[in-house]
Amino acid sequence: LPVPRGPRASSRVNEAGLTARELDVLALLVDGLSNAGIAEALVLSPKTVGHHVSSVLAKLGEPSRSRAAAAAVRRGIVRPAPG
Repeated sequence: LPVPRGPRASSRVNEAGLTARELDVLALLVDGLSNAGIAEALVLSPKTVGHHVSSVLAKLGEPSRSRAAAAAVRRGIVRPAPG
């Protein structure tokens, strides 16, 4: 079988190279959910969510959840929930 070449589909759709799951986590982070809240919403363990949040922060180059959320909205990666 041939080995896929080039960027993965997930990194082609957003400039930060976030995976689909990282985008899910980031969207809920933008909505203000805690790791426990994100874990409950996505049916994941809080520890797994913590790993995803750390990866999101690294990929966005931001030191905190609030700055990552603001950067994601500013860069058009995630839209905040209406209301």
